[in-house]
Amino acid sequence: MKTEKKATRSQKKGAKEILRLGLKALSYRQDILPLDEVDALSSSSGALQESLSTKAVTSDELEEKAKAVDEALQKSGGLYYHKKGWVENIEMLLVAAIVVIGIRSFFLQPFIIPTNSMYPSFYGMQPHVYQTEDAVPNFARRAVDKLLLGASHYKLEAQNSGNLYLVRQEGGRTHRQVTSTFPNGRFFIIPTVVSEYVFEIGGKEHLLQVPAEFDLNELLAQKFAGVDDLRNLPLIVPQDQGYTGSRMKLSEHTFKEGEVALAFDILLGDALFVDRFTYNFIKPTAGDPAVFRTGTIDKFNHELGTFPGDTYPVPRIGEDKYYIKRLVGEPGDELELNVPAEFYTSEYTNNQSFGRLFIRGEPSLLSRNNKPIEGCEAFDGNRLFVESLVKDPNSLSKYGYPGYRAEGLLANGRKVKIPTRDSPDNPTGQNAYFAMGDNSTNSLDGRSWGFVPEKAIIGRALLVYYPFTSRWGLSD
Repeated sequence: MKTEKKATRSQKKGAKEILRLGLKALSYRQDILPLDEVDALSSSSGALQESLSTKAVTSDELEEKAKAVDEALQKSGGLYYHKKGWVENIEMLLVAAIVVIGIRSFFLQPFIIPTNSMYPSFYGMQPHVYQTEDAVPNFARRAVDKLLLGASHYKLEAQNSGNLYLVRQEGGRTHRQVTSTFPNGRFFIIPTVVSEYVFEIGGKEHLLQVPAEFDLNELLAQKFAGVDDLRNLPLIVPQDQGYTGSRMKLSEHTFKEGEVALAFDILLGDALFVDRFTYNFIKPTAGDPAVFRTGTIDKFNHELGTFPGDTYPVPRIGEDKYYIKRLVGEPGDELELNVPAEFYTSEYTNNQSFGRLFIRGEPSLLSRNNKPIEGCEAFDGNRLFVESLVKDPNSLSKYGYPGYRAEGLLANGRKVKIPTRDSPDNPTGQNAYFAMGDNSTNSLDGRSWGFVPEKAIIGRALLVYYPFTSRWGLSD
């Protein structure tokens, strides 16, 4: 005697899916189908539904009932049955795209920091220089560094024997901006603007392209010349007939053909999520690491009259990008940077190491509403470093912060009042904020281009999700 097997879980799951499609087609198409097709689809779906409600339903019975619904759907299911594979794939992609766009627009937006204006709170692209050719990593190691740190490897290999020179470009610049695709384009294929440097070894030009936001000048100055700025190197005008350019000698070492003259990695800047949700309910506050768009800033400050004598919109930013800076002032606040008087004594001004600190503005103390600014680690770190310089001009920053620098709108002793939407001299109808980089020695910020309009602020830095370093986690 043959024993009938009970339907398995997977069979019941498949039958339920067919039933779902049967009921869906019946609901949406019964008013346009012939009566015999409606009856067939209705009766077969009802029979399958009854079988599924029976715990002891057999495999053969379930298969027979599901087959009946399948045959009815083949005749009258229309677009609901059977779906083409490409239709399902497109639907899946559309749903995924809608979800991603919704999350990005209203909740979390990914953002990669390109520069070091917020260092050491957030890292932009960082170099890792290999001092010897033997230290250059192999392919496997570079692959691991790419995965964990977002590291991109660059090297300059001598094609001739000779000394290493950097060729100056038109206008005396160290590099030129060009559009590149493979391999330096975005995602290796999308054209993007890069900085192209021209080196010369043994009379032969060598090209090296790096991301436009990366400062290769500083790397070259420190590695080859031991100086802070390439501009401190003398220019050499060669005597070669027909050669009209100039160049800077970077190394006395004679490189042999095939020898690596320069090898380094560029580590990806911090990739973080921006919280776009919170500012819908609470106002930005001083101390927030805020992300904003720059497209309206020039016009906003022109309407405010931030820069006296600006009779037409001067493009001080001239681009529409996402910036991340620290908010140091809210609407109605008064800001001031003061350089300690001790820095102007002969003891300090004659100190060579201290003098270099003035290259990018004067170390100063930031006040908000006539009190030392406070509320986050960056404020404390910048203040403590300047205070330590007062005691010892050779002291180093304990936390990596270089001290706020007095220049531009916040020149030494100049007070800046941040407009509110109700200010009588504010025709914009918007509140304003003031933003600065934590690394103000290397930051294009409010000191140069003025106030940030409230509507330009999109959110607060929330979480560093890549690379996988000690900075991974919630932002501050």
